[in-house]
Amino acid sequence: MHQTPQLTNTGIEAWLVEFLAEVLDVGKDEIDPATGLDALGVDSATTLVICAAVRDELGIPVRPRDVFDHFTPQALSRHLTAQLPARV
Repeated sequence: MHQTPQLTNTGIEAWLVEFLAEVLDVGKDEIDPATGLDALGVDSATTLVICAAVRDELGIPVRPRDVFDHFTPQALSRHLTAQLPARV
């Protein structure tokens, strides 16, 4: 499916954009990371798909509420990055 990204804010955001483009069947260049997921076409069912993919591919647990609370790819990637353990 996708190459596992670097677990940095930039890497996670790029992964989210690529993932959303595939799920929504649009080009990556059509996904603006600052645009609300609802404006991109994400609905509640797609939110569950996002949660499962983030958990399975990135190893970061995320709930639908997290997606709704951080409702742009940019904001969600920042939230996911903050969930990662600190690197020493």
